[in-house]
Amino acid sequence: MEKLTLPLYNAQQGYQAIKQAWEFAKTLLLAGNRLVLIIQEVSKTREQEKKYHAMIGEAAIQAEHLGSKWGAEDWKRLLLDKFSRETGRSHGSIIPNLDHSGVVQVGTQSRKFSKSDGIEFIEWLHAWGAENGVTFKEDDQ
Repeated sequence: MEKLTLPLYNAQQGYQAIKQAWEFAKTLLLAGNRLVLIIQEVSKTREQEKKYHAMIGEAAIQAEHLGSKWGAEDWKRLLLDKFSRETGRSHGSIIPNLDHSGVVQVGTQSRKFSKSDGIEFIEWLHAWGAENGVTFKEDDQ
């Protein structure tokens, strides 16, 4: 199946892109195809992802939780949960695993972030770091 991806930047350009999308869709619909239209916010950038993962790594080196050091993946879960709670997003839950021998955390995942979510998470990490004595390398420069 053919696919058309068109970025929308402003109202005028967006209007032209939607007209182009309609011409593309119309041909397929007239040929008997069924389609789905998806309009979504731009996904986070690779640069944002690198940045917040680096910041989480620095937090893992500098910070403690419950008197212990934790790895970057553990800190990622802790920080995403706190970010979600503080920003009013649906947050994670802990539920029994399928064989009831332990628990699993489910909830917020950074891989589903939009570009604006990525920006907000990075800003939130800066604030969290300032409140918790974590300095980030870029802040020292």
